[in-house]
Amino acid sequence: MRKGNLIKMAAPAILSAAMMVSGLPVMAADFTSDTAVETEAQTDEFDTADDTADAFAGDEETPFVDDQAAAEDEFAATAETGYKYVYAGLTWAQYWASEGVYNAANTASNGTKDSHDELDKGGFDTVTRATVNHGLHRGSYQCEAIMYDKNGGSYEISYWTSANDAVLTDGTAVKLNQPERGQITKADGSVAEFDHYSVVGLKYVPVAVKAEDYEAFKSQFKVVEDGSTVAGGFGENNLQSYSAVADVTAETNGLKEAVKGSDGTFTFKARTNGTGSGLKDQALQTASNVTATVKEASGSYGEFLRVDITGDGYGALGAKMYAVKWDYYGNGDKVLASYGTKFAADNWMHKAMGIQLGLTDSYRCQLPKGTDGTGKWKITVYAMGYADTVFEVNATDANIVKPEAGEADTTALKAAVEKAEALKEADYTADSWKAMQLELQEAKDLLAKEKPTQAEVDEATTHLNAAVEALVKADTKVTVTLNKKTATVYKGKTTTLKATVTGADVPKVTFTSSNPKVAAVNKTTGKVTAKARGSAVITAKCGDVKVTCKVTVKNPTLTLNKTSASVKVGKTTKITAKATPSGKVTYKSGNKKIATVSSKGTIKGIKKGTAKITVTCNGVTKTVKVTVK
Repeated sequence: MRKGNLIKMAAPAILSAAMMVSGLPVMAADFTSDTAVETEAQTDEFDTADDTADAFAGDEETPFVDDQAAAEDEFAATAETGYKYVYAGLTWAQYWASEGVYNAANTASNGTKDSHDELDKGGFDTVTRATVNHGLHRGSYQCEAIMYDKNGGSYEISYWTSANDAVLTDGTAVKLNQPERGQITKADGSVAEFDHYSVVGLKYVPVAVKAEDYEAFKSQFKVVEDGSTVAGGFGENNLQSYSAVADVTAETNGLKEAVKGSDGTFTFKARTNGTGSGLKDQALQTASNVTATVKEASGSYGEFLRVDITGDGYGALGAKMYAVKWDYYGNGDKVLASYGTKFAADNWMHKAMGIQLGLTDSYRCQLPKGTDGTGKWKITVYAMGYADTVFEVNATDANIVKPEAGEADTTALKAAVEKAEALKEADYTADSWKAMQLELQEAKDLLAKEKPTQAEVDEATTHLNAAVEALVKADTKVTVTLNKKTATVYKGKTTTLKATVTGADVPKVTFTSSNPKVAAVNKTTGKVTAKARGSAVITAKCGDVKVTCKVTVKNPTLTLNKTSASVKVGKTTKITAKATPSGKVTYKSGNKKIATVSSKGTIKGIKKGTAKITVTCNGVTKTVKVTVK
């Protein structure tokens, strides 16, 4: 062991004594400058001795000594503060216990289901809203989420790479088929039936824990140490996935100190404000381009008061948001009550419609007696890597949800469902179609419900219409094909080119000829008329896509088996005609008193003399000289 490390080994004892006096974490800066100089001088002296020892070492390598020195240096660096700084996964109850919010110690589940058929009215217990609501992957942005199969298997999710593919905390990947959510395909290729999905707490809370308690802490909590990766979500419209390197320090904003109790369990002090982001090479961000709006009373999410955060900056803030605190002032300047919330049960972020914050009538939120929720509210959004984002809003009676009576009007929802069902899957991208199908299925399920509330109906209508509007047209290639690539047409004849178009919204085709004097074409019907011997190219065009057909025009031909014939009076002979192309052949005698000819080309001698028989087909004429003896 190098002698210089004796000073470093003494540091924990010095720090421990200092902590006993102050009761607070002691930083390296707490030492006086004189002490620091003295320690540095002693270290230099010992390092000189080490150099002397190295001179006698020759060429022999001493990797063990170097590794041990590095380990001791790392230990000393930790001991200088006495604390280890990490990200840790906490339950909702553990997080809110010291934050001065209403009923923070209540972890009971409420047995009464809300309008979404979910158990969201309890205390700070496990949240299950995402089990039946769309967007399962959104639970992976800042929350610990677990997926279960019907065999009892569980899958702890780190983040999603698509709506179907999840990366687990052990680094393996699984696939969940959407939108049916019927099966889970495991990393080994085996398949299990999907059962449900739970969001169980916050996965990246910055925590300071005493170095001496760190091993015990790690055995009870999931931790991410500095230098490791933090990740969540997947890119979806305004919500973007993230991946960063953990760098938690004493200055990280939102830092909580873990305190070990006599029974070995840990509790957490109130969060502290700091100037650090907790992310390597990233400064603490301030939310920008965001606006908070108190919504008209709806209750569509089960909330009695709702505030939406919109603007160009909401997506970045929403992806990093892990907790939201509400302070109620009413009509005065004094806080009457503070409330903690849970992701999915109270808070949600939509891929295109903003961050949706709500207060739910639940064990975790009951208004003070004599108040009705109207008046001033201060809402604080806690987000990883962000300074606290505070909004002040004023709620009026029109913003507070009242008990609903009467039957809901589903006319608009039924129309939205009918419109969505008329669309064709092939016309849109797979991801946008799946998203729309999720909303469509929820709308249909709601219509099948015995007594849906008007708030539920309005919400489903809005979301389904938004999903239809968000559909992305498939990047389909327009193709045009003709029924012929080449054609031979005889002068005076016609042929029709037929075009087949795929991938075009309006499959309008126009036809043109490179040489109309040889082959003319009707620009809309594709009918080609042969005008003269030669060739021409017919082009069919749809948008920017073109396809051609080469047309060859030939003159028709007519061949006879004889050009002259002799026949006795009263006898017959036959002329055979061959026409290209085939067509109607006509025969005509120039002197019927000498010889006649039938429509089949049979010549009959009438009296002695000569006559000329004319044969015509396709505009071509030939003659036969007939002598009657």
